Amino acid sequence: MFVGNMGANVINYGYHIIMGRLLGPLDYGVLASLYSIIYLISIIPSSASVSIVKFISTANEDELPSVYYSIKKFIFKLAIVLSLFMLAISPFVAKFLKIESLSSVLLITPILFLALITLVNQSSSQGLLKFSGSVIPTFISSALKLLIGVGLVLIGWSVSGAMLAIAIGLLFAYLNSQKFIDKYIKQTSFKRINLNSFVKYSGPVVIQSLAFTSIFTIDVLLVKHFLDPFSAGIYAALSTLGKIIFFATSPIASTMFPIIAKRKAAKEKYINVFLIAILTTSLIAVGITVFYWLFPNIAIGVLFGKDYLSARTDLIWMGIFMTFYSLSNLVVNFYLSIGNTKVVYIPLLAAIAQIVSIWFYHNSITQVLHSSLYVTAGMFLCLVTFTGYNLFAENRK
Repeated sequence: MFVGNMGANVINYGYHIIMGRLLGPLDYGVLASLYSIIYLISIIPSSASVSIVKFISTANEDELPSVYYSIKKFIFKLAIVLSLFMLAISPFVAKFLKIESLSSVLLITPILFLALITLVNQSSSQGLLKFSGSVIPTFISSALKLLIGVGLVLIGWSVSGAMLAIAIGLLFAYLNSQKFIDKYIKQTSFKRINLNSFVKYSGPVVIQSLAFTSIFTIDVLLVKHFLDPFSAGIYAALSTLGKIIFFATSPIASTMFPIIAKRKAAKEKYINVFLIAILTTSLIAVGITVFYWLFPNIAIGVLFGKDYLSARTDLIWMGIFMTFYSLSNLVVNFYLSIGNTKVVYIPLLAAIAQIVSIWFYHNSITQVLHSSLYVTAGMFLCLVTFTGYNLFAENRK
C-alpha cells in the first residue's frame, strides 16, 4: 500500500511540477484552484471510502456480496445527484475564482462522478486487505493524467486539457477497479442490506473529511480570490510542495485504518499499530520540513523553476503547517477506525477557524500561512489532550 501509493504520488507531483513549468504561475494558479475544488468535492468519496472500508472489513463472508452491492447502488445514486449539482453551480464557481474558461470548471462534473464510483471498488478492495485493488487504479489514473495531460497542454489546450486528462485517467481506473473486485466479490444470492448504520457512521466521517479537506484546500481558493494572480500562482506552488508531506504520509493512515478496525472487531490489541503509524508519520513529515528549511532554493528551483523562487521564505511555514495537519489526520483516523466519532468536531472547529482567520487576514502569503499554521497546531494540541483524556479514562476502567 505504501509503495504503490508513493509511486502514484511521485507521478502526481511530476504532473504538478511539469504543469507548473508548462503553464507558468498565472495559469498554474487557475489549475491549482480547480484542484482545490476537486479536493473539496472529493469529501463525499473520501468519507464514503472510510465507511466502506470499515463495513467491508468487518462483514461476514456470507453477507459480503450483499453489503458490497447495496453500498454500490447507494453511491451510484449519490454520484448522479452530486454531479448534477456541480454542473449547476459551475458558472458561479468560475465567477468567484475569476476563471474565464467555463469548460475547465464544467469538467469537474465527470471527474466527481467517476471518482465516486471508482472509490467504491477501491475501498472494498482495501477492506478485504487486497491492497493492490486500491493501489493499481490510483496508479493508472495518475499515469494517464500525466501522459495525456502533458500532451493536451502542449497542443494548446492549456488548463482545459489538463482537466480532461484527469477525467480520462479516472475512467480507465474505474474499469480496472471493477475487473479486480469482480474476482473477490461475486453476486450469487443478493439480499438487500439496511444501510442505516452505514449512513449513521458516515455522518461523522463526512464532518471529518469536510474539515481536513477544507483545511488544505480553502487557503488556495481564498488566496486565488483575494490576492493577485501571480501571488496565487506562487501560493499554489507552495501548497503543492506542502502536500508532499501529506501524500508521503497518507498511505500510513490508509493502511493503519483497516488493520486496526479488524483487530478492534476481533478484540485483539491494536495500540502498537497506532504507535508505529504515528512514529513513522512524524519521521517522514519532520524530515521533509527540515529539508525545506535548509534547502528552500533547491526544493522550489529544481521542481518549479526560477519563476517561483520568491516562495522560498515561506516554504518552512508551509512545511510546519502540513506536518501538524498530517499528524492530526492520522490521530483522527485512528479514532474513526475504533468507532469513536466524537473526535471529528475538533478538526471541524479548526476548519472554521482557518476560514475566519484568512478571511480577515490575507494581506500577504505569509499572513495566510501563519493563520493556517496556528490553527493546525492548536488542532493537534487538542487531539493530544483528547487522547490523553481517553487513555486516562480507559485506565480507570
